Amino acid sequence: MRYRFYIFLFLLNTVLFKAQFLDEYPKGQRFYESGVVQFYKEINEYLIKNKVPECDSKEIYQPRIIVLQDKTVKLVQDIDSGYISKNKCAYDVSMDLLKNLKNWKPAEVKGNKLGAVTEFIIYPKDLIGGYESGYNPYKNVTPAQYPGGYTAFDRDFVNNFKFLFRKYELNDDINLEFYVSREGEIVNARIYPEVKNEAFNIDFKKALSSLKKKWKPAHYYDIPIKQRVAFPGKFSAYFRKK
Repeated sequence: MRYRFYIFLFLLNTVLFKAQFLDEYPKGQRFYESGVVQFYKEINEYLIKNKVPECDSKEIYQPRIIVLQDKTVKLVQDIDSGYISKNKCAYDVSMDLLKNLKNWKPAEVKGNKLGAVTEFIIYPKDLIGGYESGYNPYKNVTPAQYPGGYTAFDRDFVNNFKFLFRKYELNDDINLEFYVSREGEIVNARIYPEVKNEAFNIDFKKALSSLKKKWKPAHYYDIPIKQRVAFPGKFSAYFRKK
């Protein structure tokens, strides 16, 4: 099974999911003009120009946003108020940047501009005094790890979920995503497009709760962060082959 990992961490509300936008950017596309390195270069320049003070070295924030068709951004609600409170300085820096950066880039499909969801890391210490040319925060991230590695996760996951797709005879292409929390728990799992079968959704939650092993969370340096784990594409077809 192929896995794609993304730093991250927030719950999108149900109203936003019904809007016309992509859950993620198409492969090879970026949310900011000229890419990630240019994005953080402009952040550094903005913070220095506006004399934004550095935050504590333990503060980090990961805003999740929708880049809209008109190149504006909409913040996805973060319900973890406790985490925001502990990282208030990094959160405030993030909100300031969302209001003032201008070169956001919507997704494009068949020549049409579309809104898309993305997320990124704001670690102020590396963006002000500790900034270095070519900075890319993802080079400092250690991905989340499952006990026994991803082969073990593949086995445990399939054993817990394959009966669902056979029982309910799901034939449509669907996607699965969840987050590995800062505590190593699987949280905010969802299947999309939505499966409109209440019995399936109940069984899905039961199967998810049966995965008892804890992950080692992702880290930015030594700071635990949330991480998105996604199974894109022909997820149902994968299970039919198992």
